[in-house]
Amino acid sequence: LWDHRRVPVSSGINAEYGGPVEMELGDALSDAAGYEECAEWVDKSKPLPKSLDDICGADLECAAREEIANTDCGFGMRKVAAGKWVSTEVLEEEGEKKYHNAFHRLYNYITGANSDGAEIPMTAPVISKPYMDAAWKEVGATMHFYVPSAFQANPPSPTEDNVYMEDWDDALVYYRAIGESGEKISQDVWVSEFTNLYTALTKTGHGYYPYMSVVGGFTAPFDEVQRTEIMFVSN
Repeated sequence: LWDHRRVPVSSGINAEYGGPVEMELGDALSDAAGYEECAEWVDKSKPLPKSLDDICGADLECAAREEIANTDCGFGMRKVAAGKWVSTEVLEEEGEKKYHNAFHRLYNYITGANSDGAEIPMTAPVISKPYMDAAWKEVGATMHFYVPSAFQANPPSPTEDNVYMEDWDDALVYYRAIGESGEKISQDVWVSEFTNLYTALTKTGHGYYPYMSVVGGFTAPFDEVQRTEIMFVSN
């Protein structure tokens, strides 16, 4: 669920990065990111993210969404429609491979590890949801694939352990887009981007739940232009 009150037990992220495109203030950046960047955060050395228009309906199906007009800088807003997602917990005991293994459990589901043996198309985004305690220590994480529209009404059941189906409610999310894959993003950049999102939302008075740091991967590791989003969910 987008519901931040559900806390499992584990941690991490996912993906890979191709050719950088120079970041510019103005139409190129806002068209790619989906929002206007705050002038003080523009860094021309950062690669532009791949536009959602070049991903959703072009490369693959995306979770049903409605982008919401936003006159504030530094973040985008969207409503994500209710729907089914196939999910798995990220297992701490799996160590450094815990996110890799979580991804492959979900990938196994869409490539036949389901009650119908069905081949299910890949979708975007791949959602990772690390959960934090009050001291900002990670206490758990889950990973999720959106179930494509052709399977939403009656998705086949997972056959692998620790893979399960969830029904998510509508949610309002705030996001920032990064033109790199999760695996290539440094800890400093993660901190900086989440800090900028926190700062922009706090400044503009948008309420959100701070203890679930959502990451969405929209592009494949081999894509030349990448899109990773960080998100907070409205409360």
